[in-house]
Amino acid sequence: MNRLGLKISCLVASLVIWMQVASTSTVEQDIFLPLQVTGLRQGLTYAGSQLPDRVPVRVVGSKLRLLRHKFFNYFVGEVRIDLAGQEPGPEYPYEIKAGDIFTNLTAASAYPPTTVRLRIDRLDSLMLPVRLQLQNHLPADRGFLTPMDVVPDSVLVTGPERFFDPLPVVVSQPLDLSKLNGTVEKDVKLTVDNPLLDIIPEKVHVVIRVGVLQERTLANVPVIALVDAGRPEVGVSPPVADVKVRGVVDSVQVLTRDRLLVTIPVGDRPVGVYSLPGQVDYPSWLTLLGIVPPRFQVIVGNPPVPEAAQPDSAGRGGDGD
Repeated sequence: MNRLGLKISCLVASLVIWMQVASTSTVEQDIFLPLQVTGLRQGLTYAGSQLPDRVPVRVVGSKLRLLRHKFFNYFVGEVRIDLAGQEPGPEYPYEIKAGDIFTNLTAASAYPPTTVRLRIDRLDSLMLPVRLQLQNHLPADRGFLTPMDVVPDSVLVTGPERFFDPLPVVVSQPLDLSKLNGTVEKDVKLTVDNPLLDIIPEKVHVVIRVGVLQERTLANVPVIALVDAGRPEVGVSPPVADVKVRGVVDSVQVLTRDRLLVTIPVGDRPVGVYSLPGQVDYPSWLTLLGIVPPRFQVIVGNPPVPEAAQPDSAGRGGDGD
């Protein structure tokens, strides 16, 4: 036991002596110091400059401090580039000087010589829309209950002015439509096509509602002729149409004819008989599959020969649009 105590005492004593010697010993050593940029006035940025995170320097100082720096990341200094008074302009080279090195060691110099490239630009900020990046398609029997909701739909993009011409594009991480069913809510990360630009916020909340689709034909939808003011009366045959649509089951089942509008653009056509296609206006959540009949007989005014279709205003025959 006494021998163990003696050994420990000797070890402690030797460590104390070594630390005293190391703290008073001066050595020269090549190390790396972090690079900091200071002094740039508000409204300017150096983003996009070719700057390393650390700069090689040769220092002279306490052996103990340098050992602590090497093994325990003890702070012994940094390299500072002062951009006070600098204005926007083209890229230029800047050589690190001894005066740029701030350290608590005895001496320091830039070694080997290091040259960085600086580009100072005005700082710009714009609100830009978020573009959802979609992959694949919904299954054939699925459809969107409502348009996809993105909150917020625009984000603040900040960075050097030169990167805003053309405007950058903000996109979401890919969303796989083939796997969606029901209501899906998730936070989606954003990226911008230039990594030197910052996005605030970096995520958006996306809500997607998907449901089963159904086809349905609504019969006897009234047909309306659209005629310019002051033109003769117009007759349409047949006066109604059957419209086939596809949409989400719950909405299609309660769909009524008054949500659909079948029109025929007659305009200022002269007196005559025409065969014209019908046009259907319908809610955006529906898909139009067809209209029966696809064309209608349109009688403008009281034509002298009603049994033969007359050319339309573009000079085409009775089967023209």
